[in-house]
Amino acid sequence: MNALLASKACDVTGLVAIACARHGCYAPNALVDLFKGEQEKNVDFALLKALDTTNVSPEQGVLLIYDIACQYFKYLQERIGHRLPAGLQLEAGIGLFHVHAHKDECFFRYAPSFIPGAGVVAREILESLWSSLNSISPMARTATLAHRAEMLDDHACDSNHKKTLGIITSLSKAHRTAMDMLKHAKTYHRNLSNDARPQAVEKWKKDVEEAEKMRSEDITAMDVYAAKKSTSLSGGAAASGPTGTKDWMELALTMEEKQ
Repeated sequence: MNALLASKACDVTGLVAIACARHGCYAPNALVDLFKGEQEKNVDFALLKALDTTNVSPEQGVLLIYDIACQYFKYLQERIGHRLPAGLQLEAGIGLFHVHAHKDECFFRYAPSFIPGAGVVAREILESLWSSLNSISPMARTATLAHRAEMLDDHACDSNHKKTLGIITSLSKAHRTAMDMLKHAKTYHRNLSNDARPQAVEKWKKDVEEAEKMRSEDITAMDVYAAKKSTSLSGGAAASGPTGTKDWMELALTMEEKQ
């Protein structure tokens, strides 16, 4: 929510929040004001408050899904590492809607589909939560700071209350969907394994297990998922041409200029 970012007459220019990616509940005390754009220090404060108020156990670990997690996590330990719970393993992820706008390697490194334990969820729950808060945005813009804080608190608590009341129905529906997806996934995996050579299946399995083990220490280990393209053509000629989204865009712009 950065609707007032361009205004110089506002005390607050937006909001940043931490919410449960699976159930959509706001984390207590993790709805934080923005003053000069979406600065990392504001997100740091929201993250620390969310960890404190949700009583997350270090053994449980935390997966933080953020639109720009690839940049946000670069210096996270230097900024607030000393304030994080001892022994906490903090994983980085990017929602499936935003990750496709990043570089090609970000998909395999940060998409929840490749993170063990993340499950199959779009991870864009805040987009739907923002849409409900947008209805009070016109009133919040002209309210006093105290009244604005009370309005946001009331609506966030009301949202959490409604999520709690409907959680049984929601989880039951999600469980049925998950069981159906599991059945299809097992069938697809079995057919793919039967079509491939046993040596290739063993190599793929070993590569994936090693990449997942190394992920927390070296995120580039997940690049093993990327398709490998041959660097040579038949007859020994070197392969040329675009290989990624950026290369294709540059080629398209060059062709347009030459027309």
